Amino acid sequence: MSAQDPAPLPPTTILTSKPITQSVAHDFLAAYLDRAATDPALQPNAGISEHGPVSRTTAAAPNIILHNLKRVQAGLAGEVLGRDLALAKLKEGAQGAQGVQNGEGAWEDKEKFEHDQGVGGEPVASGDGAMDVDNVDAEGDVTGAVDKEERKRLKKERRKAEKKAKVKGMEE
Repeated sequence: MSAQDPAPLPPTTILTSKPITQSVAHDFLAAYLDRAATDPALQPNAGISEHGPVSRTTAAAPNIILHNLKRVQAGLAGEVLGRDLALAKLKEGAQGAQGVQNGEGAWEDKEKFEHDQGVGGEPVASGDGAMDVDNVDAEGDVTGAVDKEERKRLKKERRKAEKKAKVKGMEE
């Protein structure tokens, strides 16, 4: 059995492109979307049956490509579009499954973050396991710092709590 070279590609003709105005693009897109609403052959997810092209779009599974083209058309018409509610619901569901940072998903207070970072970005120990600038002596050494084993233990406890919260969030 001899290896044959693959068939060469057919010759390709590249046509030059020219920019068009937004109003012309809007009209062209509007005409396409109007035709796609009635002709399943113009829909991106159409299937072919023995009777011709058949639309697979249903109310339960809308065609996301046509939906996005309608949003582009609205943008070309000058409408200011907010966030897409259909996609926002999908993202909210995904975020709920992943869990949210900082409990409620809120930003950490800037002053608290800077205070926790301490001097020069180095954390400084305080009584609650966070760091405090008040415990730094003149040489820059941390006084009353939590020892390495204690920090490891606290880190393990924190990770266990995060895992439990994540599992609890996925179950809900």
